[in-house]
Amino acid sequence: MKPSRPAVAALMAVVWFVGVSQVQSEWPYDDSPLRRGTPVEIGVRVGHDYDGEAPSAGAQLRLPIPRLRGFILVPSADIFDADEGADWQVNVDLLMSSGPRGGFYGGLGFGWVEEGRPDRERAINQILGLRLPVGRRGLRAYLEGRWTELARDTVFRLVGGVNIPLFSY
Repeated sequence: MKPSRPAVAALMAVVWFVGVSQVQSEWPYDDSPLRRGTPVEIGVRVGHDYDGEAPSAGAQLRLPIPRLRGFILVPSADIFDADEGADWQVNVDLLMSSGPRGGFYGGLGFGWVEEGRPDRERAINQILGLRLPVGRRGLRAYLEGRWTELARDTVFRLVGGVNIPLFSY
Protein backbone atom coordinates (compact mmCIF):
# COMPACT_ATOMS: atom_id res chain seq x y z
CA MET A 1 0.00 0.00 0.00
CA LYS A 2 1.46 3.33 -1.10
CA PRO A 3 1.02 6.35 1.25
CA SER A 4 -1.07 9.20 -0.11
CA ARG A 5 0.44 12.58 -0.97
CA PRO A 6 -1.40 14.42 1.84
CA ALA A 7 -0.05 11.92 4.39
CA VAL A 8 3.52 12.36 3.14
CA ALA A 9 3.11 16.16 3.14
CA ALA A 10 1.73 16.11 6.69
CA LEU A 11 4.61 13.92 7.87
CA MET A 12 7.16 16.25 6.25
CA ALA A 13 5.48 19.27 7.88
CA VAL A 14 5.64 17.63 11.32
CA VAL A 15 9.32 16.71 10.86
CA TRP A 16 10.10 20.28 9.71
CA PHE A 17 8.19 21.81 12.65
CA VAL A 18 9.93 19.59 15.21
CA GLY A 19 13.32 20.36 13.67
CA VAL A 20 12.77 24.13 13.64
CA SER A 21 11.32 24.20 17.14
CA GLN A 22 14.34 22.28 18.48
CA VAL A 23 16.75 24.71 16.82
CA GLN A 24 14.95 27.72 18.26
CA SER A 25 14.58 26.30 21.78
CA GLU A 26 17.07 27.15 24.53
CA TRP A 27 19.44 24.30 25.33
CA PRO A 28 20.78 24.43 28.91
CA TYR A 29 24.35 23.68 27.80
CA ASP A 30 24.78 26.66 25.46
CA ASP A 31 27.83 28.84 26.08
CA SER A 32 27.07 32.14 27.73
CA PRO A 33 29.26 34.68 29.49
CA LEU A 34 27.42 34.04 32.78
CA ARG A 35 28.04 30.29 32.73
CA ARG A 36 31.06 29.11 34.75
CA GLY A 37 30.92 25.49 33.70
CA THR A 38 29.50 22.34 35.20
CA PRO A 39 31.11 21.61 38.56
CA VAL A 40 33.02 18.50 39.54
CA GLU A 41 31.09 16.98 42.46
CA ILE A 42 31.81 14.46 45.19
CA GLY A 43 29.07 12.75 47.14
CA VAL A 44 27.97 10.09 49.57
CA ARG A 45 25.06 7.74 49.15
CA VAL A 46 23.02 5.05 50.84
CA GLY A 47 20.81 2.47 49.24
CA HIS A 48 19.05 -0.84 49.36
CA ASP A 49 19.48 -3.97 47.26
CA TYR A 50 15.94 -5.32 46.88
CA ASP A 51 17.02 -8.70 45.53
CA GLY A 52 19.61 -9.43 48.22
CA GLU A 53 17.68 -7.53 50.93
CA ALA A 54 20.89 -5.72 51.90
CA PRO A 55 21.52 -2.06 52.79
CA SER A 56 24.43 -0.27 51.14
CA ALA A 57 26.67 2.76 51.63
CA GLY A 58 29.02 4.33 49.13
CA ALA A 59 30.56 7.35 47.46
CA GLN A 60 30.78 8.79 43.97
CA LEU A 61 32.61 11.42 41.94
CA ARG A 62 30.78 13.27 39.13
CA LEU A 63 33.13 14.42 36.35
CA PRO A 64 31.55 16.50 33.56
CA ILE A 65 32.93 15.87 30.07
CA PRO A 66 33.55 19.33 28.56
CA ARG A 67 33.54 18.23 24.90
CA LEU A 68 30.31 16.28 25.33
CA ARG A 69 28.03 18.77 27.01
CA GLY A 70 25.48 17.11 29.22
CA PHE A 71 27.43 13.88 29.68
CA ILE A 72 28.97 13.08 33.04
CA LEU A 73 31.40 10.29 33.94
CA VAL A 74 30.58 8.88 37.39
CA PRO A 75 32.98 6.46 39.11
CA SER A 76 31.46 5.07 42.31
CA ALA A 77 31.85 2.37 44.94
CA ASP A 78 29.33 0.71 47.28
CA ILE A 79 29.59 -1.73 50.17
CA PHE A 80 26.62 -4.02 50.93
CA ASP A 81 25.87 -5.51 54.34
CA ALA A 82 24.87 -8.99 53.22
CA ASP A 83 24.20 -12.04 55.41
CA GLU A 84 27.39 -13.78 54.28
CA GLY A 85 29.54 -10.71 54.99
CA ALA A 86 30.28 -7.43 53.28
CA ASP A 87 30.07 -7.45 49.49
CA TRP A 88 31.15 -4.59 47.26
CA GLN A 89 30.57 -3.12 43.82
CA VAL A 90 32.71 -0.61 41.88
CA ASN A 91 31.12 1.21 38.91
CA VAL A 92 32.03 3.53 36.07
CA ASP A 93 28.83 5.03 34.62
CA LEU A 94 28.19 7.48 31.79
CA LEU A 95 25.14 9.65 32.52
CA MET A 96 23.20 12.06 30.33
CA SER A 97 22.54 14.95 32.69
CA SER A 98 19.42 17.06 32.68
CA GLY A 99 21.47 20.22 33.22
CA PRO A 100 23.20 22.04 36.02
CA ARG A 101 19.94 22.85 37.82
CA GLY A 102 18.84 19.23 38.21
CA GLY A 103 16.04 17.09 36.83
CA PHE A 104 15.81 13.59 35.40
CA TYR A 105 18.87 11.77 34.07
CA GLY A 106 19.73 8.35 32.71
CA GLY A 107 22.74 6.35 31.69
CA LEU A 108 24.64 3.14 31.26
CA GLY A 109 27.71 1.80 32.98
CA PHE A 110 30.06 -1.01 33.72
CA GLY A 111 30.87 -2.49 37.11
CA TRP A 112 32.80 -5.11 39.03
CA VAL A 113 30.99 -6.99 41.78
CA GLU A 114 32.08 -9.17 44.68
CA GLU A 115 29.13 -11.14 46.04
CA GLY A 116 30.62 -13.75 48.33
CA ARG A 117 31.99 -15.69 45.36
CA PRO A 118 35.66 -16.50 44.79
CA ASP A 119 35.77 -14.53 41.51
CA ARG A 120 34.73 -10.98 40.77
CA GLU A 121 31.94 -10.57 38.25
CA ARG A 122 31.55 -7.94 35.59
CA ALA A 123 28.21 -6.16 35.56
CA ILE A 124 26.24 -3.90 33.24
CA ASN A 125 24.39 -0.99 34.89
CA GLN A 126 21.31 0.88 33.71
CA ILE A 127 20.49 4.02 35.67
CA LEU A 128 17.45 6.29 35.87
CA GLY A 129 17.45 9.09 38.42
CA LEU A 130 16.29 12.48 39.61
CA ARG A 131 18.57 15.29 40.86
CA LEU A 132 17.29 18.27 42.81
CA PRO A 133 19.07 21.35 44.20
CA VAL A 134 19.22 21.67 48.00
CA GLY A 135 19.91 25.10 49.44
CA ARG A 136 21.98 27.87 47.89
CA ARG A 137 25.49 26.39 48.11
CA GLY A 138 25.14 24.11 45.10
CA LEU A 139 24.30 20.89 46.95
CA ARG A 140 22.40 18.37 44.85
CA ALA A 141 20.30 15.57 46.31
CA TYR A 142 19.53 12.62 44.08
CA LEU A 143 17.52 9.43 44.01
CA GLU A 144 18.23 6.78 41.40
CA GLY A 145 17.14 3.31 40.42
CA ARG A 146 19.97 1.04 39.30
CA TRP A 147 19.40 -2.16 37.36
CA THR A 148 22.55 -4.28 37.40
CA GLU A 149 22.84 -7.36 35.23
CA LEU A 150 24.89 -10.06 36.95
CA ALA A 151 25.35 -13.49 35.38
CA ARG A 152 22.06 -13.12 33.47
CA ASP A 153 20.18 -11.99 36.60
CA THR A 154 18.96 -8.42 36.92
CA VAL A 155 19.37 -6.89 40.39
CA PHE A 156 17.47 -3.71 41.35
CA ARG A 157 18.96 -1.21 43.77
CA LEU A 158 17.52 2.08 44.96
CA VAL A 159 20.20 4.65 45.86
CA GLY A 160 19.94 8.16 47.28
CA GLY A 161 22.54 10.69 48.29
CA VAL A 162 23.96 14.21 48.25
CA ASN A 163 26.67 15.70 46.00
CA ILE A 164 28.86 18.65 46.97
CA PRO A 165 30.41 20.80 44.20
CA LEU A 166 34.20 21.06 44.38
CA PHE A 167 35.16 23.35 41.47
CA SER A 168 34.13 24.20 37.89
CA TYR A 169 36.24 24.04 34.76
